[in-house]
Amino acid sequence: MSERSQACQAALAAIEQDPLELPPDAAAHVARCPACAEARVQWLAMEDAPAALAPAGYFDQLPGRIVGKLPARPASRGQQRWLWAMAAALLVAVGVGGFFLGRVNREPLVEATLAPGVQDRAEPQVLPETPFHLGDDEMTQVRQLSPEAARDLIKRLDPEDTK
Repeated sequence: MSERSQACQAALAAIEQDPLELPPDAAAHVARCPACAEARVQWLAMEDAPAALAPAGYFDQLPGRIVGKLPARPASRGQQRWLWAMAAALLVAVGVGGFFLGRVNREPLVEATLAPGVQDRAEPQVLPETPFHLGDDEMTQVRQLSPEAARDLIKRLDPEDTK
């Protein structure tokens, strides 16, 4: 071992004995060596912190206190099943009742009436069916037409037939 490590070991042993009252040779070494000075500071810091003390018998009584805070007795399986059955019956009753209440109120409360002559004019005009869809190209649309629809299309497109 080197002389420095022997001096450090002697200083650390002196710090462990009494970090406040060091022998003169250990005090001189701690003043020169930063590692030993840091070790002395850490040793003093550990002594300053008081040890956490629990009251006497704390850990012996802990299981009993925890058990005392738990419920006296959990619900039995029979009680749990009964509660689940009642909850299910309540949900079914509310669901079926809501369904039938919705069916009862199907009729509008106020009905609009039109005069007899106005009713015929109120019907919308029926638009003719368009044989084409926007996504199809023209040749595909023509091939998909029935023979009667294709004949009608040709008649509409032929300018000689329209004259």
